[in-house]
Amino acid sequence: MTKEQLFIQLVEQLSSPKLFYGHGVVDAQDEAMMVLMHILKQKVDKILSTGQENIAQPYIDKARSYVEQRLTSLKPMAYVLGEVNFCGLSFISDERALVPRSPFAELIQNGFKPWLNMKNIHSALDLCTGGGCLGISLAKYNKHIKVDVSDISDDALSLAKENKDKLSVEVKLIQSDLFQNINDTYDLIITNPPYVSQTEYDELPDEYKTEPKLGLVADQDGLKIPVEIMLSAPKYLSKKGILFLEVGYSDELLESAFPAISFEWIEFTSGGDGVCVINRNTLIEHESLFQSFLNKASILENC
Repeated sequence: MTKEQLFIQLVEQLSSPKLFYGHGVVDAQDEAMMVLMHILKQKVDKILSTGQENIAQPYIDKARSYVEQRLTSLKPMAYVLGEVNFCGLSFISDERALVPRSPFAELIQNGFKPWLNMKNIHSALDLCTGGGCLGISLAKYNKHIKVDVSDISDDALSLAKENKDKLSVEVKLIQSDLFQNINDTYDLIITNPPYVSQTEYDELPDEYKTEPKLGLVADQDGLKIPVEIMLSAPKYLSKKGILFLEVGYSDELLESAFPAISFEWIEFTSGGDGVCVINRNTLIEHESLFQSFLNKASILENC
C-alpha cells in the first residue's frame, strides 16, 4: 500500500459523522495527515511529494490503530497521538491540558507585528498556560526574552515542564490562580483563559468533554476570568506593557458587556479570531468598569 492509498483510506474512516473537528484541524484530511506525519516522522511536503512510495505493514497497522482509537474514544486526535504541532513545534498533548489550537501561533511567528518590536520586549508572562504552548513557543523564537508561564493546575504545569524540557526552552513555571502568585512585572502578557459558559459547555461535542473543564469554563457567561485578568493586569505590566487576551467566540459578548470600550480585535490570515490587544493605560482607564462588572457578578452569585 502506498502513502497516498493509506491516506485515502484513513480519510474515509475519519469522515464518520460521529467525529467533530475543532482541535486545530478542520476536517478528516487534516487528521489523516496528522496520523501520517506522526507514524512516518515526516512533514506534509515530504509526504505529498512521495505519495507513491510503499509503506511497511507495521506503519499501516499503527495508523489504523490510531484511527480506531479516535473513533471509539472520541478524543481529539492530538490526545490519541500524544503530540500536536503548534507554532512550527511539536508539543506533547494529553488530558492534563487543552489541545493547543490558538491563533496566537500566528502572532508569535510574525513577532506580534505591528503592535510590538520584539527587540524591545524583555519579559513576558503566559497566563493560564495549560501545557505551555504559547509561552514556550514565544521563548523558543525569542531567546532574549525572559518568559514565565503560569497556571492554576499542577497537572497542566507538569505537562508544560515536559514540553519545555523536550524543546530545550528556558521558561519559569509558576503555580498561580491568575495573578495570585505572580510577583514580577512584564512588557508583554499573553493569555488564553477559560471563556466558555456552562450552558455552552453542556452543548459542546464529546471531544471537548475529554479536555479539562477547568481550562474551558468561566462564570458570568464565560466572561468572569477574562474581566478579572483585565482588571488586575496593569499591576503586572511595565509602563508601556501590553496585554493580548483571547476570548474566542465570546468577543461580541465582551463588547456588549463593555460598550464604552473600543476593543482592538486582531485579524488573522491563517484563521481564528477573538484576540484583542490592550495597553496598560487603557486597562487603567477602564478599571472602574471591570470592577463594577465583577461586583455585579458577586451580588448575583450571593442572591
